[in-house]
Amino acid sequence: MLWTYRLFHDPDGYCIGIVYYERDKTLIGYQKEPAMPTGETAEDLLQDIEAFKQAFELPILTMDEVEAELATRPPKPKKDRSQNKTLDRVITELDVESLT
Repeated sequence: MLWTYRLFHDPDGYCIGIVYYERDKTLIGYQKEPAMPTGETAEDLLQDIEAFKQAFELPILTMDEVEAELATRPPKPKKDRSQNKTLDRVITELDVESLT
């Protein structure tokens, strides 16, 4: 999964949001709340702000457009979890007690 900051325009105005894509650039989701630049250091914050600025180089989106595109996607098939094991079963099978 990849993500990028994107510029959104809605009736309330403009904001920067996060959009998620598959590696083949297929849209898979977005963050509905506006993004906020952050960083552990001032340099990290500046790098995040630079990434925000790159959003202005891409086409402007609306949440309605993104929602409409997502609605056209078929639902993903659920993964077969029938072979999953509980932690207790794994511990029993590994016989962890005998290793100590």
